Amino acid sequence: MKNSILALLALVLTALLSTPSSAQRTEEWDDATIDMFATLPVQNGGRVKPLESLAGLRLLMLNGKRTLKLESGEKLGPSAWMLEAIFFPDDARNEPCIRVENSEVLIGVGLDGKRKRDWYSYNDLKGARAAINREARAAFQKDPKERSAVERLTAKLDMDLSNFESLLGMMEPLRLNFDVSASPRLVEIVGGSIVRSPLDAMRVIDDLVTLQSSTDPAVSADKIVLQSLFAAIDRARSSGGRGPTLAPPVPELAKGDAWWTVGDLVDVSMLSLSPEQGDISKQLEILGLLEQMELHKLDRAAFLDDLTHLHGVVEAMATASGDYKHVRQEVSLYRIAPFYKALVCFGIGFLLMAASFLSEKLRPLNWIVWALALAGFGYLAYGVVMRSVIRERPPVVTLYDTITFITAVAVLVALVMAAFLEWTRKLRVALAVALIFGIVGMFLAGKYELKEIASAGDTMASVVAVLDTNYYLAIHVTTVAIGYSGGLLAALIAHVWILGKLFRIREDDKAFYKSITRMVYGVLCFSLFFALFGTVMGGIWANDSWGRFWGWDPKENGALLIVLWLLLTLHARMGGYIRDRGMAVMAIATGCVVAASWWGVNLLGVGLHSYGFTSGVFFNLAGFWTFEILIMALSLYDSNRRKHQAAIEKAVASK
Repeated sequence: MKNSILALLALVLTALLSTPSSAQRTEEWDDATIDMFATLPVQNGGRVKPLESLAGLRLLMLNGKRTLKLESGEKLGPSAWMLEAIFFPDDARNEPCIRVENSEVLIGVGLDGKRKRDWYSYNDLKGARAAINREARAAFQKDPKERSAVERLTAKLDMDLSNFESLLGMMEPLRLNFDVSASPRLVEIVGGSIVRSPLDAMRVIDDLVTLQSSTDPAVSADKIVLQSLFAAIDRARSSGGRGPTLAPPVPELAKGDAWWTVGDLVDVSMLSLSPEQGDISKQLEILGLLEQMELHKLDRAAFLDDLTHLHGVVEAMATASGDYKHVRQEVSLYRIAPFYKALVCFGIGFLLMAASFLSEKLRPLNWIVWALALAGFGYLAYGVVMRSVIRERPPVVTLYDTITFITAVAVLVALVMAAFLEWTRKLRVALAVALIFGIVGMFLAGKYELKEIASAGDTMASVVAVLDTNYYLAIHVTTVAIGYSGGLLAALIAHVWILGKLFRIREDDKAFYKSITRMVYGVLCFSLFFALFGTVMGGIWANDSWGRFWGWDPKENGALLIVLWLLLTLHARMGGYIRDRGMAVMAIATGCVVAASWWGVNLLGVGLHSYGFTSGVFFNLAGFWTFEILIMALSLYDSNRRKHQAAIEKAVASK
């Protein structure tokens, strides 16, 4: 009877006292800690990357931005935000870092939405967590094309919350804080009344196993507390430890090359291995350092010392396997934010150029415009090159890559034309086109970045198998993308010709329009060369990889369609079937054909090239085609109107 009462008391005490610590952050994260944490390697998306990259991707998906501004005015970067979520989860739960795009999502799960789009804290949403998950599972059971906008956003919110929860619970296995004071024997064995983490139990595991196997009736109450301790450890392992994979695995115990989470490390720590079964000393050292960081999180000096030691251990292991060589470069790349800075340079440059057209007194701004255009291209090129260096791949591995690469090529070609064809004549058409193309390209890259992260988890994800082949593919994809850039650039220049005629800008300056026509013609020839060469090289690669040169795959048909349309346009021009206006219209149609090959065939989601499938762009693509068709129709209408007016004037003059 006495033992039963003691056992009951022990269970009550453990239920009340075995709760994780809820310390709150008392000061801002210092730069040294942030920099050390930022360059800690972590495996995610099939590759090893810096923790700051993972933090930035998670925060961008969750918050819509790579920074989080708190109500106190403090601004958290990606690494500071992830440090907070991992080590001070109670603080992170109260921060409005979750962006909900449509309040209908919340109304559908029984919550009140603030505005149509607003930011919420985790605690604001936790009451409907089960309902959000239920609605998301129902949405996932439908075909992606049949999901409503609210269903898609609900599924995204569920995924965002799950990723956030994995950070909040990452250190839960090390926050055991299990009270064993109801068992004097356990207090004596573990050296205190609190078992802080599974590691505390593992350090005296032999003694605990001996106690558990004892048949002495006097220790029955102790055994009940011990069983509760092991149950608490098991709950902590299953409920937490799902965060970033920080530890390289032991080859003998690993299933594949996947790194280990904190939960995995706790599981491994419970194994008693012989040297032949694997050396887990480094992994246990990592787990011990994480435990020390959790204990010292309110002592910044001690926390930084533990983090520095942890960084050294993991960096050495990653360096030995060749996984660390580009980690610091990637941190620098994201901190420089070259594509955002390129957008700023192109945008300011375009505004200054527009101002310089208003008055001759502002013409000296042309030098500043050139400086901004070159700076924007420099940032853009730096971003494209560094992404290639980090992945050790060509610059066009994913659809997101093609946006930045095509923009870079088009801007470069336009700047070269501006320097060599327009410098003496001061036309500045090519310079303006370079700025416009840069603005549109960088804007599209920013918009598509979220889609790429949502589908692949990263904009520099590991290469899909169909792309991870020989050098023919590198040449094929790169040259075809250059062909795309030429077709789109010619289309944009052609807009200048057509809009100029529609709005009667410099209408009597025939040399001005002839110069634009020559640029369109030259860029179309440039596009044809690379599109044709890239398509042929694609066939050689297909023959080497799939055993056939051509298979009428949708993507192959799209590439062929570009080549045929370019040949048709140039032959029509050479044969005299079209003149300046006709070539401008057909150049704009070339842009439509390029868009169909670049994005349109991916919407089909079929074929050997379906690795490029993406959803959610159909309406954007349809809007682009509609706008371009309208421009071409207006141009043809203007041409007929002019001919009709000329005929009337001629008839009147003849009378």
